[in-house]
This record gives sequence, structure tokens and C-alpha cells, in this order.
Amino acid sequence: MLLLFVLSFHSCHAEFTPHFRSFIHNNYGVAITQALERTDLGSESSFGGKESGEDELNNQAVILIHGSGEKISRFQRMVNHLLNKGYKSSEIYGTTWGDGGLTALALVDMKCSYVKQIRSMIIAVRQYTGTRVDVIAYGMGSPLTRKAILGGDCVDTREILGPPLTELIDTYLSVAGANYGMMSCFIPIPVGACNRRTGLHCGSTFLQDINGQTRYEGTFIFSIFSDSDEKIGYRGCGTLLSPIRGETGFVKKEFLSHDLIIDKTYEMQRNFIRKQRPF
Repeated sequence: MLLLFVLSFHSCHAEFTPHFRSFIHNNYGVAITQALERTDLGSESSFGGKESGEDELNNQAVILIHGSGEKISRFQRMVNHLLNKGYKSSEIYGTTWGDGGLTALALVDMKCSYVKQIRSMIIAVRQYTGTRVDVIAYGMGSPLTRKAILGGDCVDTREILGPPLTELIDTYLSVAGANYGMMSCFIPIPVGACNRRTGLHCGSTFLQDINGQTRYEGTFIFSIFSDSDEKIGYRGCGTLLSPIRGETGFVKKEFLSHDLIIDKTYEMQRNFIRKQRPF
């Protein structure tokens, strides 16, 4: 019975709680609720929320942003780590952008709709919890989230996003992030992940936009990356691909693959958002 209790205690809703869902519905409408909860992708496509209005937070809410071709459930082990270290399920939030891996990775680019979804999630969680939030973004999720925070106009549709969300973010952490492109996109192609407008080619309009300014991602800005990231790469177009110019600090790991830099640094990630240092 004790084991069953522990397993139940360290669990996180695989969807929004009714309390959080009602908040989004009442404040932003049905369309935003559906866009954030992603029930169209089935279970385990989002999480977060209080059980009731009496549920007080002990930590700033953290929002996890996944990478290309994934669902947010990819980071359940990170969620479990945070829960085991004292976070409550009402302090951990996530949504799935994209189609959960149905589209081939080579065809996934950084669409305005993804940026708007992430931006809406940040705003909703900030308003819901009443305090600034922490954000951890992985892979392609990092440049998408940086654009969501930066605001301005979308580079593909020219839709107006609005002003920067810098004041809403305490700590922004990029993990294995494609902040300056992806090594395999050294040569641009007309469509998909390496296109010149919304792709991860180092000179794309999207990347030039988010890298044309500095220190807008939050009060504290960090990155964790590896010199052996086989997906993003380490260096391209004469620059390192993952660290963010103007950031507060970074950790470079050696000999870790893309997935390992994500999955072997859970405690470091927690330290960055809680203590603003890696250890």
C-alpha cells in the first residue's frame, strides 16, 4: 500500500486539470484552450494546473517546451525529477506544439502557429499562477520559444505577436537548443527544416530575427549544450550553434549525444531555474 501511495503522490496529470482548463476557457476562449491542451493528439499531450484555487505554490511555475517531432510526454522523466525534488504538479506545465511526430523531421519548420501557441502558454501560466515563470526549452523548441518571448511580427505570416514577454520570465534555460541553426542545415533547401525563411539554416530570416537582439529571454538566461550533439551539431556558419549571445552563463558538456545532454542533466536544469547556477 505504501508503494502505491508513493506512485500516486509522484504523478502529474497527463492533461490540464479542470481548474486550469476552466481558467484558460474563461479568460482566453475555446480556441486557445484547444490549442494549448491538444486533446486532438490524444493523451499525454499537455499537463499542468491546480486542483483548486486553494492550492498554493511553493515554487515558481516552470514551463517545459519540447523539441521537433515530439510530444511533451517525452519529458515525463524530467517532470518526475522535479516532483521528486519538491515541485508540485501545479508548478509544472507543458503543451505539445506541432503534430506530435507525424510529420517527418526534415519537413518541420518554425511556423508562426507554433510560436503563437508557446506565447499563449507562457502568458496563460503567468496569469494563472500570478508570478513570473521559468522556461526550459529543448532543441528546436528553444528558437521557437525565444521568438514567442521576443514578439514582434512572425517572419512567415507577418502576424503581429505583440511586445516582448521578458518581464514575465525569471529564468530561461536552453538545453541542446538550435539557437543559431543546425549543422545539417548548412546548405539551405527550399522547404522544410532547412529553408531560408522559417528553417534552421544559420542564415534564415527566423534565426536572424531572434538573434538580432540580446537579453530579452528573461532576467537570467542559460544554456546547456554538448560538443558531441549529433542532431544540432556544435559549430556552423562560423559560430557555436547552441549558446545564446548575452546569456548569464552556460555549461558545455563533452562527449554527450543530443538525447543524453537532455536526459543526463535533470538536476543541473533544476539548479539553473532554482538557484541560477549549475550546482
